[in-house]
Amino acid sequence: MKICRKIDHGSTRSPIRKRLIGFVAAAALGLLAPGAHAQTASAVEKASRQTAPRTSPAKVQKAAAPVRVGPLADWANGMAAAGFTFDVNMYDFYQANPSAGLRTGNQSNSAYFVLSMTADMQKLAGIAGGSINFTETFFGLVRNTNLAGAIGDTTMGYQPPFTPNDTRLSLLTYQQKLLDDRLVVEFGRTHPGRYYGLPNCNSINTCFQDLFYFNAGFTSPLFGVWGGNVSYKLSENTYIQAGAFTVNPGTNFLSGYDWGYEQIAGALVMSEIGYKTDYTQEAYPTRISLTGFYNTADHDDNFRTIFGTAKGLNPGAPVLQRQGTSGIVLTASQTVWRADGGLELNPHPTALVLYTGTGGALDSTIPIQFNSFFGVMLQAPDQSRPNDTYGLKMNYQRIADDYATFLSQANLTAGGTGRGFSRDKFIFEANAHFDFGRGIALEPAVQYLVNGNSFFDPYTARRPKDGWYGGFTLIVPIGTLLGLAPG
Repeated sequence: MKICRKIDHGSTRSPIRKRLIGFVAAAALGLLAPGAHAQTASAVEKASRQTAPRTSPAKVQKAAAPVRVGPLADWANGMAAAGFTFDVNMYDFYQANPSAGLRTGNQSNSAYFVLSMTADMQKLAGIAGGSINFTETFFGLVRNTNLAGAIGDTTMGYQPPFTPNDTRLSLLTYQQKLLDDRLVVEFGRTHPGRYYGLPNCNSINTCFQDLFYFNAGFTSPLFGVWGGNVSYKLSENTYIQAGAFTVNPGTNFLSGYDWGYEQIAGALVMSEIGYKTDYTQEAYPTRISLTGFYNTADHDDNFRTIFGTAKGLNPGAPVLQRQGTSGIVLTASQTVWRADGGLELNPHPTALVLYTGTGGALDSTIPIQFNSFFGVMLQAPDQSRPNDTYGLKMNYQRIADDYATFLSQANLTAGGTGRGFSRDKFIFEANAHFDFGRGIALEPAVQYLVNGNSFFDPYTARRPKDGWYGGFTLIVPIGTLLGLAPG
């Protein structure tokens, strides 16, 4: 892969309108792309080893000439020369709902210890561009795995990490790069969140698109399933990709090694077209991706039992099954302002970035019809701390009309008032990312919920309360600190 890029100094004078036109054009191309047809949102989508083609020279240079510093650096350098590289990262998630949801005043915590190994097949077997990738996740410091049920909401209640097992196989794949690394093929135990709709926010714990986890059927990001993905770079900054992944009900309760016991209910087929630039390529970078998905598995009807009766009023009756669900998600970000006016070659300028993640269902038989978040991020507010960010975000979600009716009927069945649920929900958020050096970071987030629902505990007499949620993610790159991985 080439690492020399042309810096577009002329873009410092380009109007924002030109960027918006680029957004629309990229989205239009996505509609023409071939194949356009769980519990926890965690660190993986942002911090795991992504496998889509990259454009960042910094990442390429880091991979080409890694510098390891730490007590295990000499050993790690020797192993890397032999074809094996290692890494260890820790992500600790803490969250609390002092006033929001069904049962307020709860807290939870969980630490993810993510251990990774890559085997370079060129050094081991002479296969250029080939690698075997392995990741195992260990869970510790776990407290209160039922915070999702205590909050209940489809978005706010979905954030806390639910880890019923002590460990989990997260990744076991073979990856092959071809055509000067323009074509990347990967298959094995993996996860669609490693490739599609990659998050563009600055807070790991609150940056996810509900349509992927509820409608598309993503498992928890660190809970791998069988699947494969093919990605191809159309140009230096544009790519297309397509993949298929098994739909495994109950996989969150398995270890990842239960290959003979898994129930495979269907397949999740995905495609995406994307465009991305960074500060090494132009003064005001753009990132946009358009993702389509189709899940072939059956799912519960929003409202009816197999007898045609209301499932909220008849909780013991089997629920009517519907076949397949599909949707489309747009993920985009755009730098719109720089303190230096874009005149300096600075990889970490003080800049203002607008971003969104917007998705809609293409069928009406699933709970979520539409979900969109929009945010603004201030990057490097102090040039002495170039990796710090501050942000504001608003999340809007609309649930299906018949699902809102189900929730009110389920509330009545449980002894509640049966009062109707609003289809429209809002979450207002303030977040930040603080870099403490050597890759150690803290990401706090505070949210206020309006018109929450009881998705994770529908048969309850309680009504969800508007209110506050707060939490943080602590990121510790143990591998870098020990010298296992480049710093």
